[in-house]
Amino acid sequence: MIQNGSKEKVTLCITSCGRKDLLARTIDSFVPSHKNSLSTMLVIDDANSSEVKSWIEQNYPDIDVILNGSQLGQMKSIDKLYARVDTEFIFHGEDDWLFNEEDTIPSCMKVMHAEPDVSVVCVRKISDLQQRFQDNCVRKEVDGVSYALMPLDIHPEWLSFSFNPGLTRRSLWKKYGPYAKYVTEERISIVMKRDGLMVAFLDPGSCHHIGGGQHVDDPEQPLRAKTFPQRMKRSIIKRVKRLQRKFGHDV
Repeated sequence: MIQNGSKEKVTLCITSCGRKDLLARTIDSFVPSHKNSLSTMLVIDDANSSEVKSWIEQNYPDIDVILNGSQLGQMKSIDKLYARVDTEFIFHGEDDWLFNEEDTIPSCMKVMHAEPDVSVVCVRKISDLQQRFQDNCVRKEVDGVSYALMPLDIHPEWLSFSFNPGLTRRSLWKKYGPYAKYVTEERISIVMKRDGLMVAFLDPGSCHHIGGGQHVDDPEQPLRAKTFPQRMKRSIIKRVKRLQRKFGHDV
């Protein structure tokens, strides 16, 4: 068990899928600066990778590794991971993010307590977001911590929930989970948006994505649109669903 230097216990939960090179960069950049704010660290690998398990055991023996015997997909893996958590707070992470050398958890905790309608306090750099989100967020500060709140109307589907690295509550999962029933992250955000939940980002943030070009297909989710016709079809379907939701149809 890791010694927790904060008053409120936090469990690190990282999802991975066989990408040991990316996972190593993620853990090496995150754990040393955050370990004093964590009580437990968990990694679940959906590729059942013995290489991932061996690397973690050799380099970070305090991290418990869960291997899925067969590929479950992101949502079922998260449900399985969160079921192992016994702390109220979870710092959720994925295997393809590079972090600055700073402990972001105390700042996230301040924002979480100041904003009862926030589902997640993300630490992804705001400069990574589209300019329209940077321009239309609400900039705030609490106890010396700067953050940006994403209003409900900033996007029709997104930014009421996110699996980008950040602090969340296990009670959120207990209320809305299992997440697998929603199939996609976007769908979770839609449901939480209806309930008035928002995402907050530390300002300016402390990590950026490094997994571009190394995407792993999820067997439980729709394949990504790659060609122009596929993207057009997806765009049309999305707009139809927005209209259906507007007129009271649950889609």
